[in-house]
Amino acid sequence: MTDSTYDFSHVSALPASREGSSSGSDGMSFISRLGASSLFPISTRTSDVMSASSQLRPLTAKTFISPHVQANAVGKDESTPVDVVRILEQQINTLLEESILLKQEKKYEEALEKAKEAVKKEQLMRKRDKSRGELMFSTLFNLASAYDANSMHDKALKTYSICLTKQRGHPFAGRLRISMGNIYYAQHDYPSAIKCYEMALDQLSKDDQAIRSKLRWNIGNAFFRSGRLREAVKNYQDVMDSNPDYQTGFNLFLCHYALGDEDAMKQILKNLAAIYTGDSAEDDSVDQVLSTQIEDGADHHAFIHLSTHDQLLLTAARLLASSLDETDVTASHDWVCSVLEDNHEHVVTHLELEQAINKLKGREFGIATEMLKELQKKSKALALTNLSCLSFLGGDGQKASDYADNAIEADRYSATAIVNKANCFFLDGDFATAKDMYLEAIEIEADCFEAIYCLGLSLLSQGDAEQALQAFEKLHKLTPNNPEVIYQIADIYDLQGRYMDAIKWFSVLTARIPNDSNTLSRLGQLYLNVDDDPQEAMHYKLESFRNFPVDLDVIGWIGSEFVKDELYGKSIYFFQQAALIQPNEVKWGLMIASALRRVEEYESALREYEGLQQRFPGNSECKRNILTLRQTIGKVDRH
Repeated sequence: MTDSTYDFSHVSALPASREGSSSGSDGMSFISRLGASSLFPISTRTSDVMSASSQLRPLTAKTFISPHVQANAVGKDESTPVDVVRILEQQINTLLEESILLKQEKKYEEALEKAKEAVKKEQLMRKRDKSRGELMFSTLFNLASAYDANSMHDKALKTYSICLTKQRGHPFAGRLRISMGNIYYAQHDYPSAIKCYEMALDQLSKDDQAIRSKLRWNIGNAFFRSGRLREAVKNYQDVMDSNPDYQTGFNLFLCHYALGDEDAMKQILKNLAAIYTGDSAEDDSVDQVLSTQIEDGADHHAFIHLSTHDQLLLTAARLLASSLDETDVTASHDWVCSVLEDNHEHVVTHLELEQAINKLKGREFGIATEMLKELQKKSKALALTNLSCLSFLGGDGQKASDYADNAIEADRYSATAIVNKANCFFLDGDFATAKDMYLEAIEIEADCFEAIYCLGLSLLSQGDAEQALQAFEKLHKLTPNNPEVIYQIADIYDLQGRYMDAIKWFSVLTARIPNDSNTLSRLGQLYLNVDDDPQEAMHYKLESFRNFPVDLDVIGWIGSEFVKDELYGKSIYFFQQAALIQPNEVKWGLMIASALRRVEEYESALREYEGLQQRFPGNSECKRNILTLRQTIGKVDRH
């Protein structure tokens, strides 16, 4: 999170995610309820249609079979019409259960086929006994759910509508409206989604406060996506008044942030800070683990694995601190920390660390160092690790090593602290010890980028190019678009003389960074090594010159190649560029004059030599060429 304006294209999400359904499985972000446990409990899965508050059972076919029918279906002769209906009923129940299980296993196409077959058998059963309509709702609902799971949204909506039409006043009608609203939401038809949600809200019992609050939250999301922030604020505020929680409060904060209401943002941050994070067993355990780690000193985990609540609180604090007073960021930051310091000390510590890092980016090294030293009281290992890095970058290897030792002592399992210590050994030329410590850091954190990268460098320094290549290739799998890793792989292949592989990887690098002059120059040289192809080499060298026109090696090579091809006129321009870069180097002037002689520009060549003679009076080649050119010009004049 930066101090730049918050990007609201990423702050909302689908209101009611359903496993296997495209209408609720994508787009989860800040404004969504993070984690499956906080999603709206009403989905299109038949087995999920339940509510703890109303004590409803799972919506299956058996829900709609009356006890009277079940009793009459026992002990009858199989040849009677009643037994035929009973057999169909059993088959429908079996198909419904199989369809539900297949959806849970994400076999959506097979689930759809079972659902269609169940509908056909239910229609056949009603033809034989028109009084048996108990299973219609179950089969149609399951079919609509299966259509939705297969992303056949239009058919799902049509089936839901048929179900509502044929079963008017059914107690589950509100749940179907919610499922329809979810589909409209996924299709970005927010007005229709809002209409369905509001109709469902009217059909829900006033006793279902938890469900009504979550439905209000869905409506708020739809209004937010529609850009109707005032309406979104009203719905979010209703939820906060009846059942306050972090996610809804954060969504409300974002609305006021977009509206520029600083007073409202301040009040919401205070309200969020006052909400105790232990509102569930899971959150209690997370918070306790975090506080224990801070007390024990193993506090780097507290900044990596912040709970969902703290992540939202931290984001809100960042946004508010950046918007309160742009002229005095420190004062804004201090106000935010004062609001959070009582109940959220580890979030405050994280904010203070970010403040110190921002000072580093602003090159305020003294202030940043003092802030990090102060942070040692709250977050010893993390602050020491950053101080070690700061000292290393400042060229004070001894102090960096001391800070790294203290950081490791505070937290023996901090991979970053171990990497910092290993870097100190690397700087001293002790590559073997550095390698061992990098390996130790990787054992603690298998995907530690810095440890793997530095391990590759240490192996290269020890002459073990093959092992270094393996390290960088592993890192490339973790970060496939990192140009530094790609460069190291290409460079190793070049050093090993595997020029075709080097060309392949340098080509990949140019796709990532098309204007890097060094890469383009290396490619040109590689083509000379492989095929002695001066034309392809010239292409890349010219591209390198175009992007960085002060590389004397590239300029000299291009000029020399033009001379070899007897294109003296073209070579003059490049030698002139070199002379501008190195005006005190006589060789560039001699090359310019020589090229002028080759194109028979004798007088211009003579003036160039005479100018060189004045600047470099002791150069014998200038004197000799001046005499030769004067004789040549005299002969030309006589003729």
